[in-house]
Amino acid sequence: MKAKPNRSYKAVIESLRQVWSIEHVPDPEAIWQLGSAEVPALSPEKIRVAVWNLCKGAGGTLFEHDYRALCYRSDLVLTQEALLSRRSLATFCEPGFMTVHAASYKRRDGLRDGVMTASRVPIAGDPIRLVCKYPEPIFKTPKVALVKFFPILGGGKLCVVNIHATLVRLKGGAVEEIMHILDQLPAHDGPMLFAGDFNTFTNGYLAAVARVLERVGLKYVPIPEDPRPRTQCLDQVFTRGLDVSNIRVDTAIKNSDHFPILLDLALRA
Repeated sequence: MKAKPNRSYKAVIESLRQVWSIEHVPDPEAIWQLGSAEVPALSPEKIRVAVWNLCKGAGGTLFEHDYRALCYRSDLVLTQEALLSRRSLATFCEPGFMTVHAASYKRRDGLRDGVMTASRVPIAGDPIRLVCKYPEPIFKTPKVALVKFFPILGGGKLCVVNIHATLVRLKGGAVEEIMHILDQLPAHDGPMLFAGDFNTFTNGYLAAVARVLERVGLKYVPIPEDPRPRTQCLDQVFTRGLDVSNIRVDTAIKNSDHFPILLDLALRA
């Protein structure tokens, strides 16, 4: 099953040209945020989540419609390959949402690629960008994770890690990459959601990553009747202290080369 948007060879070549020479974004300048959250805290009984790789917004005229539809039915929207300028951040900030973008790098045309998390609730503390240990080969583009904490109604916080992992690396590199991120996470013994594009394109890669995350209590969440071919199961979800229900892949949204994952979470009693 394929969901790739129609992109001309000219567009692909232009995209590669833009990352031939990139600019690293220092930590003090890496975070952009916009918007105001409409709900003071997450419900411990139901937290609606969407995880979607945006394919740099190259999906055509219906792409923005799909993004808004995901926001409409979600409390947290975790996206990767969010390519934008400071001005276009407003496109991804729906009314009632706070949107935070963590830059991976800056392209020649000034656009910044990275991960982005939009939420109906405000963040507790400052968002944190963590740079993955290994960049992509050839172009040396780095990958990042965005860490945010959200208040839960009745007390406590949910730690949410939104990651876009490096694509081209050996399994040993994938393990080191996850360990590198875990070592930098702030201390937190409460519930956690660790999700995004892990680039786990084989069962071996997924098993290796899952073993590392299990060390901090994060459990892999399988998707029943997952419609994605094994080599396209790049996006994954891991949780701690949470019950998961209604997890599925939405194949109706086709304006990216990834299908979004939708799931409902509840705080484990």
